[in-house]
Amino acid sequence: MLGQGVGLSREEIAGMGNPEDYDSFSDIDRLVLKYAEELTLHNRVDDELYDQLKKYFSSDELMELCGSVGLSALVNRFHSTFKTTVDDNTQNKVGDLEYCPIGKK
Repeated sequence: MLGQGVGLSREEIAGMGNPEDYDSFSDIDRLVLKYAEELTLHNRVDDELYDQLKKYFSSDELMELCGSVGLSALVNRFHSTFKTTVDDNTQNKVGDLEYCPIGKK
């Protein structure tokens, strides 16, 4: 829902786990997705990835990005733990997906 709210297509949302397969993602988009995946899966990023991000984002922008990824992970963990249900409108948009997979694992 949030992705669609900022203009992402269903195909782009579905492709976030393999962004290199979608021409609509820019190199910066792919870098941000890599960062989000690394931070979510490992709770840290290495210096190389951070240095790549610094080429495109200011310190303030990186703090905002980190906060957004961290807040999303927090909210997702609550929903996962308590198996919260979604309203009918949201359910109609996401279909039968039980969760949004991260990465290629």
